[in-house]
Amino acid sequence: MAKTFTITCYGETKEYPESQRKKMIKEFQTAMLCCDGSEAERYRNIYGDLIAGEKECMDTERPLSPEPEEMIKRMFTVQE
Repeated sequence: MAKTFTITCYGETKEYPESQRKKMIKEFQTAMLCCDGSEAERYRNIYGDLIAGEKECMDTERPLSPEPEEMIKRMFTVQE
């Protein structure tokens, strides 16, 4: 079976063969640079996932795993 990855953008998910990854990286890099604000942020999230080799690329930020999340909470907790 051929390797694939998915891109979810604006609620629509499409599947691509792994051979298209470099093309999609270029497309989302261009889109990211041509836009601003929240639209650019969406494309930046997908671009980052593509570069990282993720199988599922999303236009939303990935939640932190529990360990870094707890570490951040401890950093900003006021000690009495």
